[in-house]
Amino acid sequence: MLDVFHTLAEVAVAITGFSSLIVIFRGSATTWTRQDYVGFSFVLCWSIGSIFLSLLPVVLVEFEISLASAARFGLFSLVTYMSAVALLLTAVQRRIAREGGGSVPLRPRLLMGVSFLTIVLIALGAGSGLLPGAAHAWLATTIVLLMAHATADLGVFVVQTIRRNRAG
Repeated sequence: MLDVFHTLAEVAVAITGFSSLIVIFRGSATTWTRQDYVGFSFVLCWSIGSIFLSLLPVVLVEFEISLASAARFGLFSLVTYMSAVALLLTAVQRRIAREGGGSVPLRPRLLMGVSFLTIVLIALGAGSGLLPGAAHAWLATTIVLLMAHATADLGVFVVQTIRRNRAG
């Protein structure tokens, strides 16, 4: 089972690298706004978090913690991590918007919010034992969902850039 978490970490590294390539190519085409930096911070935080959350059970098992306990700890760590990132970066986005730095359109914010809540609720339910099945399977599932969330956030980031370039 630990091989699954190694594989998830490798996929998360690939998403992080792909995100960086997009930024490299995008950087030469446009200037970055403060909202762009925050948007890309979300992408990096979600993908880098996926790496560490994927490796967490591997490390904990090495310390002779059972896989089930390590997975439950990972599920609650995922909730804590995602909540901290979302609170911090959303506060920064709002501050920038108040200062006249533009805001993220409502539709992408709502979609990303629903995605965020889905992942957090699944992780809380599985970590609390409310969902059937093994905790490690739910941890792997939530990490995959977090990577999908990072990829969707990257898509929002790229689409917003294209729209801004066409408008301005």
